[in-house]
Amino acid sequence: MKRDHILTKVRGQVLIIAIIFLAVILIISATLFSKVSSFLRFGNISAQASQATTLAEAGVDNTVWLLNENAGSCPAACTTETTLGTVGTFKVTVVDNSPNLKTITSTGYIPNSTNPKSKRTVKVQLGIDSTTISFHYAAQVGVDGINMKNNSTITGSGGVGNVYSNGNITGSGSSVITGDAFAVGTISSPDPWVQGTKQAGATPMDMPVKEADLPAFYQYWKTKANINNDPITCSPTCTISSDTSIGPQQYNGNLVISNNAIVTMNGPVYVTGNFSMTQGGTTLQLNPSFGSFGTTFIADGTIDLRQGGKFLPTSANPKGYILVVTTSTLPNAVSINQSGETAIFYALSGGAELEQSAGVTSLVANHVEMENSATLTYDSGLSSASFTSGPGASWVIKKGTYKQIGSP
Repeated sequence: MKRDHILTKVRGQVLIIAIIFLAVILIISATLFSKVSSFLRFGNISAQASQATTLAEAGVDNTVWLLNENAGSCPAACTTETTLGTVGTFKVTVVDNSPNLKTITSTGYIPNSTNPKSKRTVKVQLGIDSTTISFHYAAQVGVDGINMKNNSTITGSGGVGNVYSNGNITGSGSSVITGDAFAVGTISSPDPWVQGTKQAGATPMDMPVKEADLPAFYQYWKTKANINNDPITCSPTCTISSDTSIGPQQYNGNLVISNNAIVTMNGPVYVTGNFSMTQGGTTLQLNPSFGSFGTTFIADGTIDLRQGGKFLPTSANPKGYILVVTTSTLPNAVSINQSGETAIFYALSGGAELEQSAGVTSLVANHVEMENSATLTYDSGLSSASFTSGPGASWVIKKGTYKQIGSP
């Protein structure tokens, strides 16, 4: 009897130990299961977050591609929620900060924006990968040369103004070149008075835009001006006589700016006819948001500035300039009388006439006539001028602007 009691007691103790051991096993198993479950859940969330980030970045890439395919204009596809495969979607917003700067915000959703299990948002800024056109000379002239008369001067702002001619350089009436003068042909004497190096018989020099490349540049500038495909028809002349903003814009016909109007240029402009600007306070100025970048004003006809009408650059350092281009082959393709200051004029197919205190920052033409105190005042910053309109220009992500701002 006593022995049976002892065996029963031992069996009870073993059972208690077994129960305790089993409880410990169950607790450990539950803990491990919880940790594994948490790990798997975390891994799933992490994978979804990574996929959402990839979708958001795909939205940015898609928007950059669309902008470059549509000359900087964002079609409806930019902001439509887009499905990528079977994983999820992305949605993009585009903010135009300036003609040269856009902010892109792209959100990726798993599986969609209606019932997202995960989402991530990235934000970047896009800028124009600009075209650099180097104007190394105050005046760069084609084979028909340059003729300076009656106290006309070529100088530089805070420095000297150099001249390069693929033809002759001739002068009279106390004309002056404060820098160097190079001519493939001859340089007359005693005028112009060349204060720097004087070299006749020089090697022919390519223009800032090579002649072979000009058709591509002309067409690109015209296309950029008409990116909205909304040309204004002038019958035959459009007149702007009050303060306003223009560009990007194409004018079919002639364009006149007058009556002391101050007109701000927000993008490239293309005039299929002639362009003229008159009266002392009349101004075509580049929008300050361009900073150190410039843009293009192109006309198929003549450019005529007189009585104080002028172009103005930005006040950035270096300045952003308006590149005034004409495709005209006439000897007076560019005519500037008492005006025209601080712009770059390009008339490689024709000629330019400057007189009576005409002020120009830089000039490229096949032939140039200067007289009656006309002045070319070169800005050294033009040696590497950047323009947002050129065959090589495109929208790119600005370095250092990428940010992740979303959450699961």
